[in-house]
Amino acid sequence: KYIRTLFQIYRLIQVEVSFKLKGIALQTIHARELPDCYAFQNTITFNNRAHSGKIKIYFDSDTDIQECKEWHIFNSVLQKSTQYILVFDGFVILSCLASLILCTRSIVLGWRLQKRFVTFFLEKYKRRVCYADRLEFLNGWYVLVIISDVMTIIGSILKMEIKAKNLTSYDVCSILLGTSTLFVWVGVIRYLGYFQTYNVLILTMQASLPKVLRFCCCAGMIYLGYTFCGWIVLGPYHEK
Repeated sequence: KYIRTLFQIYRLIQVEVSFKLKGIALQTIHARELPDCYAFQNTITFNNRAHSGKIKIYFDSDTDIQECKEWHIFNSVLQKSTQYILVFDGFVILSCLASLILCTRSIVLGWRLQKRFVTFFLEKYKRRVCYADRLEFLNGWYVLVIISDVMTIIGSILKMEIKAKNLTSYDVCSILLGTSTLFVWVGVIRYLGYFQTYNVLILTMQASLPKVLRFCCCAGMIYLGYTFCGWIVLGPYHEK
């Protein structure tokens, strides 16, 4: 009722409401350190440009972390969990770096062996090795481990910077660490190949992978058509 007294609601196009909030994280206090202060810059947007009878509401928030000023902390308890986490992150970075170097070395050696094989095959049998046979010297598991190690190293560095209050890139850090964790668990499958029963399954998956990918491409076209059809038909009637 109060809004209607100010203006006619059907003429509303867009309204933005901005405000700031401040908070203090007392759980992260260390000995002889100031607590962390959080400054939130919030913006609420009421969008009625479509004039569909329902105003869309968007919320955007930016966070700035810094040490509080002019505070005096007494009798604070020393918490070593943050130091332990930083040490663990450093150990993870060193382990991934060692794994990255070893896997890269293996790929380089495989590439050199592939070149020697091509040269030998050309000199001995006067024939060129096809591209599919050359790929046999490239271990896909090593490539997956390298990608996972790179993402883990970058994500761990971002995590350490976030702990040190230098960055607030939570989304990038979580995407890198989450995706690297997925690749790590996928890479564990190769160790099942040492068992005879599971090795048959893994070989079957490797042999059928190209056909499965081709099937996914064809089925994906139908799925995209179905998705766009639902988006166009049902989109105006639902906010999702």
